[in-house]
Amino acid sequence: MTVYHSPMPPQRSLDNVLHKMLQDSDLSFRDFVEVSLYHPELGYYAGPRSPVGKAGDFVTSPLLSPVFSFALSLLISEFVRKETDALCSIVDIGCGDGSLIYSLYARAPAVVRQRARFFGVDRSLERVGGGEGVEFTTDLSSIPRHDAQLIIANELFDALPFARMVMRDEHLHELWVTERDGQLDWSEHEAEASYVDYFAERGIELKDGQFADISLDWEATYDDVCRFVSRGLIVTFDYGYPQDQLFSSRIRHFGTAAAYAGHQVSRDLLANPGEQDLTAHINFTDLRRAGERNGFQTLFFDRQAKFLLAAGATEHELFKPLDEVRVGSADEALALREAREEARRLVLPDGMGEEIRALVQGRGVVREGWSFQRKLF
Repeated sequence: MTVYHSPMPPQRSLDNVLHKMLQDSDLSFRDFVEVSLYHPELGYYAGPRSPVGKAGDFVTSPLLSPVFSFALSLLISEFVRKETDALCSIVDIGCGDGSLIYSLYARAPAVVRQRARFFGVDRSLERVGGGEGVEFTTDLSSIPRHDAQLIIANELFDALPFARMVMRDEHLHELWVTERDGQLDWSEHEAEASYVDYFAERGIELKDGQFADISLDWEATYDDVCRFVSRGLIVTFDYGYPQDQLFSSRIRHFGTAAAYAGHQVSRDLLANPGEQDLTAHINFTDLRRAGERNGFQTLFFDRQAKFLLAAGATEHELFKPLDEVRVGSADEALALREAREEARRLVLPDGMGEEIRALVQGRGVVREGWSFQRKLF
């Protein structure tokens, strides 16, 4: 477990915190990521500034286009309708500033608001803005489950701390962080048994010199979500692959770990701790297996673009034919053109919707007949 040094004088920086931690011993890269992202005062996600959006470091689907929340609002209406007279909990886990769950509440028709309660969950609520109709908490278990639950996890799992591994002469090594001449640097330690078991239990064989990024929290976190859902859906959107693709030595010999700042991607993972996002693609096989072990059935697994199209994304006004659209000025026309292009990025083959995958699992609900299962071609 990571131990933070406190109380923290105002002049202290995350560099100082890491320096003190490294005086005693090296730090596993997994714990370095934990500190860099989630230190309660100095971590990347700890402050009031949102790292998401055009003025931030990266863009997520909800902020790229309102089409994303529009399609999810259609699913929420469908879910509530299928649950007949049940009282439903709609929960956004990893809600960030709350913009997505606020948008879903705002789009909900009266009949949905009468039978559903909306909640946002995040480990820090510093960035949550004002609004109505949504309750926020840092603890999923504190939310009333009501009769049925619809869980949304948008880029939750790729934000979890992860470890970085490398195979050396048939021995699995874990990358750690050390300090040399006042600078952060890499070191390698023999991997803990839990990581060796991770690969052995899944039958994953890394090639010599191959890197891999994994988090034991992927499956553990999904287990927690499964335990919360007595009857309902878990809808996950994230960057990741099935196991055989994620650990392919031919395609991803150096793993998937990356750092993001100012909409630029870097492989310098140790630079500027607390000032850049650190992330790795997730193993969707872990999530599927955890859900099925908890009695869930996989209802959909494919690219996000396919999910959105099937769910009805193109019913949004941004996809109307141009001859049906009225604009009042040249500025409005330019803004509309940009909005339409961003909407297309969610559903076209070369856009964000092709890079992210969607997983839907359900328990105690019908297996077929959902809009997102509709055949597109």
